[in-house]
Amino acid sequence: MDLEPSTPPENPQAENPETDRRTLIKAIATAAVLLAVVGSLFLLIQRQFARPGDDEKYRDVAAARARVIDFKTPRPVPPNTFTQHIPIDSRSTRRLEASIADFAGRPVLLAFWASWCRPCRPEVIELDKMYGELTRLGLAVVPVMTADKSGIDGARHFFRGADVDTLPFFLDHGQEFLEAMGGRALPSLFFIDKDGRALAFANDLDLRQQPAQDLLRIFAKTGTLP
Repeated sequence: MDLEPSTPPENPQAENPETDRRTLIKAIATAAVLLAVVGSLFLLIQRQFARPGDDEKYRDVAAARARVIDFKTPRPVPPNTFTQHIPIDSRSTRRLEASIADFAGRPVLLAFWASWCRPCRPEVIELDKMYGELTRLGLAVVPVMTADKSGIDGARHFFRGADVDTLPFFLDHGQEFLEAMGGRALPSLFFIDKDGRALAFANDLDLRQQPAQDLLRIFAKTGTLP
């Protein structure tokens, strides 16, 4: 008996080419939206952690000086004390109470920082590199850890991770000194003259750049800002 050839069953997965194109377009559009959202979030996070002016290159000392804000009149530094931790061994330190008055007769660069502060890291590293030179030029470099619950252990971890081995370590008591100085953002640099008066401050001076380093050298030699 002759049988007619059977018609092959329809493929349930076969779709109209027009439908395929629409699905592809929707998928591409969705991916583009997701990429835009992720990109926006990345830029937002980057701005939160970046130091202002990171991309700006200082042409000369004058350009670096423009990042330093003068007080209208020099301000007497408050008498708040802070603790200096002098290493004895890898686990213990000797503690001494200190204040800016202890550095009378020398210009002082007071640097507030914290271990959680990302922009503080390059600043501390550069201060460590320049510490010996600035000290020989007559400048007292006083880095004070503040607004940081990690304390001396956090400082040790921070210093080891950044290969900082020259800077002394000072700890602010409950960020009282930072607040008394009127500082809010970190890192904060205060330029203090030989008479213990705060002349100026900076929150975004990029010490990785040569003109900014030269500015510190001038301050170290003269006790004044150009």
